[in-house]
Amino acid sequence: MDEHRSLTSRAHHRIREMVLSGELAPGARIQIESLREKLDMGASPVREALSILSSEQLVVRNEQRGFWAPKISAADFAILLDTRCRVEGIALADAIAQGGAEWEERIVMLRHRLNTLDRITRADDWEAAHREFHAALISACPSGYLLNFCAQLYDLAVRYRNVARLVAYPERRIADEHSELVDAALARDTSRAVGLLNDHYRKTGEFLFKELSKQEDSAVK
Repeated sequence: MDEHRSLTSRAHHRIREMVLSGELAPGARIQIESLREKLDMGASPVREALSILSSEQLVVRNEQRGFWAPKISAADFAILLDTRCRVEGIALADAIAQGGAEWEERIVMLRHRLNTLDRITRADDWEAAHREFHAALISACPSGYLLNFCAQLYDLAVRYRNVARLVAYPERRIADEHSELVDAALARDTSRAVGLLNDHYRKTGEFLFKELSKQEDSAVK
């Protein structure tokens, strides 16, 4: 039983990476036999992992027809971005109201760590630190349900960014955006902190939305 759970966990982790990176193309049917061979394990843990991922909205499940990688669209991304800003704004407000000294120390430490990493030459390390930083900002929110939803929305947003495979990106002073956000949170200026968080997400989101729209227009022509 433990071995089976371990295999399911490993399959879940690997397939999740494949979806988030775009290795499993949006809208493509997921072939269980192909995955089983790729992951070198039986069909049962692969099916269980796919079922878990469907509950996380990273895989689409049709009871009669199997599993698919979710499609993407500019319209869907706009809804995702708006939802993320609303939900994470609530979580950040709650974290500011509830966070103590340990929360403050952690976000300052993670901001410093993030600022020491180059976003281009150490992209994987930076992405991991960026995820941890944003999770820490809202970590003092007392609602586990809300935090889990925020983590799910973060994953969906990362998938869109990876799948779009942006070849250009507007110049931004991201370290300054993070510093302003931390300073507002430490000052317990909730409205400013939430506003800065929304601006931070929307700057990336609006650029990505335009790129997705261009790709859709090109596909139609």
